[in-house]
Amino acid sequence: MSKSAEQLIMVLTKEREIYEQALKIAKEKSEVIIKGEVSELEKMTIKEQKMILDLGKLEKIREAVINNIATELKLTGSENITEIAEGFGGAIKEKLLATKDELAVVLKSFKKENNLNNKLIKQSLEYIEFNKNLFTSLWDQGSTYGIGADEKALKTNVNAFDRKV
Repeated sequence: MSKSAEQLIMVLTKEREIYEQALKIAKEKSEVIIKGEVSELEKMTIKEQKMILDLGKLEKIREAVINNIATELKLTGSENITEIAEGFGGAIKEKLLATKDELAVVLKSFKKENNLNNKLIKQSLEYIEFNKNLFTSLWDQGSTYGIGADEKALKTNVNAFDRKV
């Protein structure tokens, strides 16, 4: 097997492993968002930031390896993994395509989980905004004095949770 092809397979495998870790965190993050555990969410975000840095390094390595392969195979233009695999053929081609497909599956799941988390966060923010507006409007109704204001009107609006049992 070509040394460059081996390097590309190793880089793609390492990227997949990191994305699998990120997928695991994203699934855990869903539960944390639902429970409203902000401190745990912050810890997860720090882990994700480290993963992003690692993925950035791997991306640079992958680009260098692909450039080397393009030179070896005398390919021109912007090649993707499928085109590069075609250039090798045989077992190398199969291994490259299988590795690429494994990474694609993880990336698809990761994207799906992140979309879910984005929706959960959006719903949480909308809920917080709704409650903030509710309390603000209740507080504002009896907090100013005007010509017709009296003490009784002020007292009836102070408790936002009046309830008959």
